[in-house]
Amino acid sequence: MSKLDIVSGLPLRLEDHRLIFEDGLPAVEPDIRHIEDFKDVLAPNSPLEGPKDAYFMYRDIGWQKDKEMFRQRNYRYDITVLVPGVVGRELLKTVGHYHPLVPGTNVTYPEVYEVISGRAHYVCQKVDGNKVLDFFVVEAFPGQKVVIPPNYGHITINPGDEPLVMSNVTADGFKSIYKPLEELHGGAFYELANFTWLENKNYEVLTKPKWAKANEVPEFGLTEAVPLYKSITENPDKFDYLINPHNYTDIFAKALNMTGDLEARN
Repeated sequence: MSKLDIVSGLPLRLEDHRLIFEDGLPAVEPDIRHIEDFKDVLAPNSPLEGPKDAYFMYRDIGWQKDKEMFRQRNYRYDITVLVPGVVGRELLKTVGHYHPLVPGTNVTYPEVYEVISGRAHYVCQKVDGNKVLDFFVVEAFPGQKVVIPPNYGHITINPGDEPLVMSNVTADGFKSIYKPLEELHGGAFYELANFTWLENKNYEVLTKPKWAKANEVPEFGLTEAVPLYKSITENPDKFDYLINPHNYTDIFAKALNMTGDLEARN
């Protein structure tokens, strides 16, 4: 059993990979990704093997008064739990997705993740068809917030030996796009079970893959000291970038810092 209240700002604990809602916080039943859901996104020569229940997605969490505010502003707060282990040849990951364009713009909806417990690798890639224009991986630890910029697809990896618990906030009401990653059999690089990176030959990589770290972005309401839930409920105006990202291009550029090359093999 692991208490999650200090980092998350909500009365939650983790028990056997499941969230336990306490103190009257409305409980949410998770959507579960099973091993069968990975059949189209694994590294070559991967057996379809791994935990039967790979990760648990708890959508639209919060106190009722906060949920009403979220609906008015078109925000949504979720928590996902990834079990530790291996799927196929890879460290356990999400299947990954892209977001659609904000209507009337040429940018997609962004997203913010917060590590509540465990350790995360957030894979971010910007592509044109199968051409990779940018690729980086953000390593994050409890309390850190990671901004997924507009126009980037993303995959989350659990590189640790304990469950990864993470929250996220995003605009509500759009449908994530999974097909491009399914057609190309995952992201442009796979993190294998031995912690090495393998290039996906279905892509043409036009950039050097990088490691990155997350910066605090007070303009976006993102600091390590304040839980993401508390920040969005106390300062909802600061999260307008989730709805209108095209107005915040300069601030998005401050959110991440590239720290070095990601060594990958062919």
